[in-house]
Amino acid sequence: MAANPNTPLPIPTDAQAKVVQYLKLAVDITNSSFNIRNQLLMRDRAYYREEDQSKEQYRSTAANNSGDPSKIQNVTVPVVMPQVESALAYLSDTFLSGYPIFGVVAPPAEQDSMAAMEAVIGENSIRSGWPQQLMQAMRDGLKYDLGAVEVVWEKKKTFNIGTPDVKSLGVGKVAPTWYEGNTIKRLSPYNTIFDTRVSPEKNHLEGEFAGYTELLSRTETKKRMDDLDVLSTMNFRAAYESATPSMDGANNVGGDFYTPEVNPNALLPASNRTDFSWTAWVGLDSQQTGNNPIAYKDSYEWTVLYCRIIPKEFGINVSDKSSVQIWKFIIINRSVVVFAQRQTNAHNYLPIIACKPSNDGMGWQSKSFAENVIPIQRISSALTNSALESQRRKVYDRMFYDPTKVRKQDIENTSPVARIPVKSAQFGKGIADAIYQVPYRDDGVAEIMQMSQQITSMGDIINGQNRVQQGQFQKGNKTRTEFETVMGNSNSRQKMAAIALEYTFYVPIKEIIKSNILQYQPPVSLMNSSNGQTVEVDPTKLRTALISFKMTDGLLPSDKLIDPATLQLLLQAAPAMPQIAVEYDLMGILGYQLSINGAHWIKDFKRTPEQQQQTLQTIRAASQASTAVDQPPAPPTGAP
Repeated sequence: MAANPNTPLPIPTDAQAKVVQYLKLAVDITNSSFNIRNQLLMRDRAYYREEDQSKEQYRSTAANNSGDPSKIQNVTVPVVMPQVESALAYLSDTFLSGYPIFGVVAPPAEQDSMAAMEAVIGENSIRSGWPQQLMQAMRDGLKYDLGAVEVVWEKKKTFNIGTPDVKSLGVGKVAPTWYEGNTIKRLSPYNTIFDTRVSPEKNHLEGEFAGYTELLSRTETKKRMDDLDVLSTMNFRAAYESATPSMDGANNVGGDFYTPEVNPNALLPASNRTDFSWTAWVGLDSQQTGNNPIAYKDSYEWTVLYCRIIPKEFGINVSDKSSVQIWKFIIINRSVVVFAQRQTNAHNYLPIIACKPSNDGMGWQSKSFAENVIPIQRISSALTNSALESQRRKVYDRMFYDPTKVRKQDIENTSPVARIPVKSAQFGKGIADAIYQVPYRDDGVAEIMQMSQQITSMGDIINGQNRVQQGQFQKGNKTRTEFETVMGNSNSRQKMAAIALEYTFYVPIKEIIKSNILQYQPPVSLMNSSNGQTVEVDPTKLRTALISFKMTDGLLPSDKLIDPATLQLLLQAAPAMPQIAVEYDLMGILGYQLSINGAHWIKDFKRTPEQQQQTLQTIRAASQASTAVDQPPAPPTGAP
């Protein structure tokens, strides 16, 4: 909701103008000084096989769409998309297939806090769909070598279903409430703002600013404004009435919000998109209602900007204003600041993390996974289309004719029963003297197609993949062990990319998530989806165990932090060395290992001391009975 008119503004008017100017300069540096969007567009067209925009291709496509199957379209050999998706499948299986995708490891004394932490992470990941957002960001990283996610703690208005009134027991009572938690949102690289003076994967650490722009409807804009902190908001009316900038398409790459034109046969081409006015459609005039109505626009540009600034330079009078601070600004339509708040997060990162799988030290000059094989796709396509061109000649044969004796329209008549008249000048001569058909030869087509396949296989060598990884059959006579060895070696290149993402992408994300939970998590009761048990989250206990927590993922599982082989060695040596059981609590060690692996439910089956004593007596009685049966009978006593 909007702040009261008597509430002081978070930042002065002069500072707001400087923030707007700061945003314009940041956008110009990213979009106008470099051709980043053109490069992204080129790689997208290669990924979707839409690079061929020649007149011949358009004509063949139009002929096929109109029902003429005789026209042969050019072919783009699929190399980029299969390789990207195969690499994405490996990374997704590595990082996103577990639940929760980020686990927790803590000392034995903090097992309750560890279970609460995992419950919070699991609930947050389901609420905001972490796996889907991270998967899209990794696909961007493979296509462009540049992806991005925003990782922030958000507070949103939601609803709970409570106990209904006595008079309406058949309907649940809905009550508004607030939900708080970590959200991960994938950002479009076309509309993300980076500080290009540093390498993308270091932007959250060393960059001066990071942000993004979205195009929202009027109702979505209002809903998001209602969720903002009242003490940090301002200028809502001015924002609602500000003019929406023109929507930039493929011909304008210098603006804020940009929609690429990739697929010419899209369900909704970007060039044909128009704004939708609901009030105009239903015949209402929103400016004629109320005493002082707001002149809403149909859509708004919502820009979020995180930046490291010195508040004194902007005229922002806050404590410690001469030191570098992280601030969050929300600007509507590139002109009106509606939100300004200092970010006092413990992690001290810009909360926009870049996904850059190459990590080769070349910064913005690195080639993406897709760009490595774009030349291969183009060469293979050129060779294949040259073979198709030969087939076009086979269908549409070449012919020489004498126009003084035979008419062109008669020769081009495709009727199977066509009658072609011959002019009088041809009488007395053979038809062959007026028409000569050039013989068709396709001696080199097989060699061209074979060369195209060889060029395509080079793409597998470049990116370290093989046919099996792409879901194709690979002939060979290897044994099972040899095949597993070959596949293990073939994954080594992808493991390198996974390691690079682990320490430049996932470690910062995990650090932000952990820090936000320990800093902002309120007391709450949550259900652990993995075992269905209710967990009480106590923020005080979580903060006490701050240093003890270590977060895991698919590449760095708990098994690498707590070695299970050591536990097996200890349990195997215990029967032979009773002193081990005397010095160490083997049951406690086993229970801790099970908790690390997610088996928090094992505590529900722990016996009470009385049950333990009863079970121990039963075991002893059974052991004594077994010993008595195994002993030989005593010899008889007395005189013979």
